[in-house]
Amino acid sequence: MRVKDPSKALPEKEKRNRKPSIPHDEDSSDDIAGLTCQHVSHAVSVNHVKKAIAENLWSVCSECLKERRFYDGQPVLPSDIWLCLKCGFQGCGKNSENQHSLKHFKSSRTESHCIVINLSTWIIWCYECDEKLSTHCNKKVLAQIVDFLQKHVSKTQTSTFSRIIKLCEEKRETSEIKKGRKSSNVSSVKGITNLGNTCFFNAVIQNLAQTYILIELMNEIKEDGTKLKISPSTDSQLDPLVVELSSPGPLTSALLLFLHSMAESERGPLSPKVLFNQLCQKAPRFKGFQQQDSQELLHYLLDAVRTEETKRIQASILKAFNNPTTKTADDETRKKVKAYGKEGVKMNFIDRIFIGELTSTVMCEECANISTVKDPFIDISLPIIEERNHDRKHVRKSSPGEEKTGGQKGAGLGVSGGGAACAGAESPSDGSEKAASPAEGSASADADSEASESERARLAAAISQLCVSPAAAGDGGLDRESHPAGLPNRASEKGPRSRSPQHAFQTLSQSYVTTSKECSVQSCLYQFTSMELLMGNNKLLCETCTERGRRRQREAGAAEKKAEGVYTNARKQLLISAVPAILILHLKRFHQAGMSLRKVNRHVDFPLTLDLAPFCSATCKNVSVGDKVLYDLYGIVEHSGSMRGGHYTAYVKVRLPSRKLLEHITGKKSVPGLKEPDSESGGQWVHVSDTYVQVVPESRALCAQAYLLFYERIL
Repeated sequence: MRVKDPSKALPEKEKRNRKPSIPHDEDSSDDIAGLTCQHVSHAVSVNHVKKAIAENLWSVCSECLKERRFYDGQPVLPSDIWLCLKCGFQGCGKNSENQHSLKHFKSSRTESHCIVINLSTWIIWCYECDEKLSTHCNKKVLAQIVDFLQKHVSKTQTSTFSRIIKLCEEKRETSEIKKGRKSSNVSSVKGITNLGNTCFFNAVIQNLAQTYILIELMNEIKEDGTKLKISPSTDSQLDPLVVELSSPGPLTSALLLFLHSMAESERGPLSPKVLFNQLCQKAPRFKGFQQQDSQELLHYLLDAVRTEETKRIQASILKAFNNPTTKTADDETRKKVKAYGKEGVKMNFIDRIFIGELTSTVMCEECANISTVKDPFIDISLPIIEERNHDRKHVRKSSPGEEKTGGQKGAGLGVSGGGAACAGAESPSDGSEKAASPAEGSASADADSEASESERARLAAAISQLCVSPAAAGDGGLDRESHPAGLPNRASEKGPRSRSPQHAFQTLSQSYVTTSKECSVQSCLYQFTSMELLMGNNKLLCETCTERGRRRQREAGAAEKKAEGVYTNARKQLLISAVPAILILHLKRFHQAGMSLRKVNRHVDFPLTLDLAPFCSATCKNVSVGDKVLYDLYGIVEHSGSMRGGHYTAYVKVRLPSRKLLEHITGKKSVPGLKEPDSESGGQWVHVSDTYVQVVPESRALCAQAYLLFYERIL
């Protein structure tokens, strides 16, 4: 009998009639899962299932447990456990070494045990029909049992984990796990209820809950009346201004409340309904409980929170000047509002934690003129090099599709608003056919959807007239912010530079050296920052060479006609010019190939400690040449499965907060109650799949199919 692999089953298609022009997933079929199954009536027993799960460990293969078969000191992966709906037997899936679920079905007995359910994805499979089943067939008995099992999860997981750890005491990593669990200084990890296809949201929130610097900075500004000291640049010759902030916005408040709940000692899981609803009000695209993309969710969430905080700071500045308008404000007031606004908006906690800067440098080979474009980023999107295309050179030619002007690598940037396309534009969601992301600034528009209220509209109008863009320059009239919710705008510098051509592309340390067939975060960063040659059809339109040609034409007394632009060979490189406190790396696993949507399943190695110096410009802010720029890994968002049948989970490292990082970011010389963690107490890794929480060894986390990586700066 041919038996399909149930782990590759597809979720239900929402529409039965599909137009042929819609892209299809290469690693899935277009067959529609059957809505009926003749075996349900005699292969499902709710009473037997209830009795079995009450007596056994949850989501652990019964046979592997008997045989003490473990993977790195832990039972088989929870995502690969299937429960028999006839007797409640829990067995590992076909992808495992022993395939106990399949063996259970094939073993001889009078009654059929052909229907199973995956305890992580809730996919129901019939071995006899060789198909995935819908929960809507056969008098909804399947829907009833799924509902019962989902409610049962949170009740059993605590006892399950403690018993599992006891069974693993003799394993080599058990002592480290137990040491981590006994630490009273380590916060517990709670599961988060899945509201309906919201695993993409839950996985991101789990990582933010372990971003301790985020909670610390949010605590500083959570109260109404919090004082904020704004120090304008020295050339403005203005004294520091102390303003009083109003209460945080609704989304910011909901996020802080939920993160506090995650850190409390009470047991989970927690429902994110309030926080998720607040986000949906800012970004309506997440309504409807459709499957979405974790990276896009992260962008919209942080951008919407930044919007609220930016408006909060801007409003406090206007209030300090008695809420002037364009009609009542004199030139001196306008100048002050502009200066304080320029520095004040940079003080929101999102910018202080997550925002870094990338600089694209282009040098003409003819005149050695250097131009740069600086772009802020909230994460860096790294293409995964597939094995057949792995061979690279240290200097590569630009692809025909890139701009002749040597502009930014838009597809590689994870910025939202502020001058570069959102990196999520190339990333289809894990379960839906999705067109490209909204154009530049659209995330900000979604995030500002509540601005229709009269008070917000009045405030927004006043701010847009009296406050300036963070990247604005000059003392002319008041600049209007085209994207108040986006990241700081890109800044361009052209013409001769103080750096010599020899040092234009210098990095903080020697270039990273890749090995043959290497696929790692470092090799992806190497590819991302490697130098390109702009030549052939991709030559640079050099303004300096063009102007020289026009000048020679005028000197020669040639007839008056517009000289054509001069195209020259050029070199181009993208380097990091400002490093964030929290570095988020996005591995681009989803991309469109023609009319097909594909997922790159290749494993990417990622280090526990990452040195970013080889990928940083020598002029990187607040870092000296020769210094290392070290980051420690503390969080992973993993995407497993195909594009339409995928699931997001999180791996997080529970550890003590870094005192040095908090002191560096907050400017405090000492943070009360915090000690620098010992080198021996490196924390513990926890795998979280919605409400399912499991302590895992470090080696297990390093085997994850990473989609997002969260790194914390080491100071």
